[in-house]
Amino acid sequence: MAVLDLEKEVVDTSPTNKFNTKYIPQEVLGTGASSTVRRCISKDTKEEFAVKILDLNSGVETIEVLRAECMREVSILRKVAGHPNIIKLQDVFEEDAYVFLVFELCKGGELFDYLTKMITLSEKRTRMIMRQMLDAVNFIHSKGVVHRDLKPENILMDSEMNIKISDFGLAVYATDVDELQETRGTPGYLAPEVLRCGYYDGQAPYGQPVDVWACGVIMYTLLVGFPPFWNRKEYLMLRQIMQGKYSFRSPEWDEISDTAKDLVCFCHSLCSSLPQASFCNCYLGALVFMHAFGFFLHKSIGT
Repeated sequence: MAVLDLEKEVVDTSPTNKFNTKYIPQEVLGTGASSTVRRCISKDTKEEFAVKILDLNSGVETIEVLRAECMREVSILRKVAGHPNIIKLQDVFEEDAYVFLVFELCKGGELFDYLTKMITLSEKRTRMIMRQMLDAVNFIHSKGVVHRDLKPENILMDSEMNIKISDFGLAVYATDVDELQETRGTPGYLAPEVLRCGYYDGQAPYGQPVDVWACGVIMYTLLVGFPPFWNRKEYLMLRQIMQGKYSFRSPEWDEISDTAKDLVCFCHSLCSSLPQASFCNCYLGALVFMHAFGFFLHKSIGT
């Protein structure tokens, strides 16, 4: 993520602003449609954090809708707190026009930028990333949550290159049937049943397996540097996803083990073959591949 204008004015800097009584805002780390992310420093401890500043007057949605969506994200972040591979929410401050979410600062940046720099990752590095990712996803699911937007841009890395799943802005509770019939997420990472809900009436709500499908897309991309589903025309790419059409025929896969390919296939088989009720422990089937190579929970990626 590129660093933007360091001189950009910090919003809502009045002395009464609760955020500014505890933190010193620093340079911009990134921007979105209705938010800005800055590095910030605790006035008490001098520790560095990242603050996501949501502008409720951005015009993207009404103030009421933006605030409600933000508070849902906060609720879910607190629900899934405590896992080493999930971003830690440090503080929340609500103002009339802004909401400030203070997170731990992940100095390793985005997995997307790391992959762009490396082009492809070794099987060893990929397995260790996936071990942490699948364990975190299982934890999220054990709390009754569906992330819905897993992708390399939403996977951060700390200074020791351990991953942190972030951006729970599209996350919902697994009991929210209405939300789980909406087509939400990033096109290349959407599971077939998410697309079916958008294309056809009367579809059953999708559920937690869609996150594991996205993990399969991420793993494929880490290993060979390009995604399993891609076309210049988005509707053709979405058709590929609906049909589950991907392959290991490109030369980049020649040196990749069958075990790694099996894990990608396993992640992508869940959405078409497993009923919702049987998903609660299905990630264990994927983790057996990790155990075969001696990669256990919470081991640093950089080791």
